Amino acid sequence: MSASIFMKRMALIMLSVWVLPALAAEPSLLLTHLTVVDGTGMPAKPDMTIAIEGGHISAIYPDGSRAAPKGARVEDLSGRYVIPGLIDAHVHLTGAEPDFAHYLPHLQALLRGGVTAVRDMAGDDRLIGYLADEANSDALASPDTYYVALMAGPTFFAEDERVQEASAGEQLGFAPWMQAISPSTNIPLAVAEAKGTGATALKLYANLPASLVTKIAAEAHRQGLRVWTHATIFPATPGDAVAAGADTISHSPYLVWAAAPKVPDDYRVRAMGDFTHIRPDAPQILALFKAMTQHGTILDATLLPFEQEAEHDPKKVGAGIMPWSYAVTQLAHRQGVLVDVGTDSSGLPDNAHGPDLKALPLVHTEMALLVEHCGFTPLEAIHAATQVSAAAMGQSSQRGTISPGKRADLVVLMADPTRDIHNTGKIAFVIKNGRIYTNDGG
Repeated sequence: MSASIFMKRMALIMLSVWVLPALAAEPSLLLTHLTVVDGTGMPAKPDMTIAIEGGHISAIYPDGSRAAPKGARVEDLSGRYVIPGLIDAHVHLTGAEPDFAHYLPHLQALLRGGVTAVRDMAGDDRLIGYLADEANSDALASPDTYYVALMAGPTFFAEDERVQEASAGEQLGFAPWMQAISPSTNIPLAVAEAKGTGATALKLYANLPASLVTKIAAEAHRQGLRVWTHATIFPATPGDAVAAGADTISHSPYLVWAAAPKVPDDYRVRAMGDFTHIRPDAPQILALFKAMTQHGTILDATLLPFEQEAEHDPKKVGAGIMPWSYAVTQLAHRQGVLVDVGTDSSGLPDNAHGPDLKALPLVHTEMALLVEHCGFTPLEAIHAATQVSAAAMGQSSQRGTISPGKRADLVVLMADPTRDIHNTGKIAFVIKNGRIYTNDGG
C-alpha cells in the first residue's frame, strides 16, 4: 500500500471510530481533596490539591492552603486517590490487530484503562510512527507512543518470520527499523538510518557478539538514542550488555544465562535456560546486579508473557521458569536494581476475537505479579509502572511522577492502591495532558 493511500485511509478511519468523551481542561483546573500517590515510592499524601495549567501540573499543595485562581474550574474529589498515568514500557502493537480500523479503539482502551504512555518494542515503524505522531499531538485518544528500531545479527533475519511482516516491501534486514548488523556494517550510518524512522531507542535483539553490542551502544548514545537489549543477546551475555552501556535489559528469565557455562549463538533457546540447577543468587548473577546498580541499568522484567507460556505451552520454556523468574526479579529489586513494568504484548488481554477492548490493560496484571510474587509493596509496584518506566523510556523530565512541571497525566481511583494493588484498576477517570477522559462509553 502506498504512503498516500495509507494516510487517506487512516484519516477516514479516524473520522468514523468511536472516541472517548473528553473535556479540554480550562486554563486552570484544580483537583481538590485527593490522596496523592506521587509515583516516587513515597507514602501517600491525603487532603491535597493538584493545580493543572496548559496540560502540565503547576502546583501541588494541601487543601485550602492557597486561594483558588479566579475562574478556575474546581473538581472536588473527596474520597478519591490519584496516581501518575501508568506506562507500559514494553508493548508490541503492530501485528496485534487484523486491520487498521481496530488500532484506534485498541489505543482508546489502553487510555481508558489508565495507560497514558507506551513504548513499542519492535514492529512496523511505518505504522507505529504514524500512530505515535497522532497520539503524541493529542489528535486521537491514545497513550503517548514511543518506539524502537531493531538490530540483530544477519542469521536472526533468516530464522524469525515476524520480521518479514514488520518489514514488508523492504529487503529483509535492510529496512531502517529492522537492520541486520555484521562486522562489515557501517555502524554510524545504520544508527542514523534507525534514528531517521523517528525511533527514540534501539533494541538489540539477538545473534550479536559483545564486540558489536559495544559498538552499536556507543554510537547510539552518541546520536542521542537509548539502548534496550534482551538480557541475553546470544552470544552476548547480560554482563556484556550492561558493560556496553545498555540503558534497559529485558526479560527476567534470560538472566539465567549470566551463570550458564556457555551461552549459545542461537537466540531461539532463550527461554530454555537451566532454571533447575542455576540459582537466582548465583555469584555471577549477584555480580550482574551490582554492575546494573552502578550503571543505572533498568530491568524490564516482563513476567506475564512467560507465566502465560509456562501455563499454555510449557514445552517452549525451561522447567521451573516462573519460580526462578519471580525469585530473580525479587532479588534484583532487593539489590537495588530498578525494575520497570512492561507486558511484552498488545497491552490488552486476548479473547476469541483478538485483543479484548473491554478488559483492563495488562499493565495492572504485571504490577500485581510484582507484588504477589516478587516482594514489591503496592507503592513500589506503582513506582515501577510510573517513575521507573518513564526513566526507561527516557521521559523522566516529562512524566512518571506527580510533580510540578510534569505533564498532567493522572489516573483518579475510587479505592486506595497502596492497600491493594488491584485497586489501580478501579478507575474513576483518566487525565492525559490536562484533558479529562471519562468512560461513558461503558
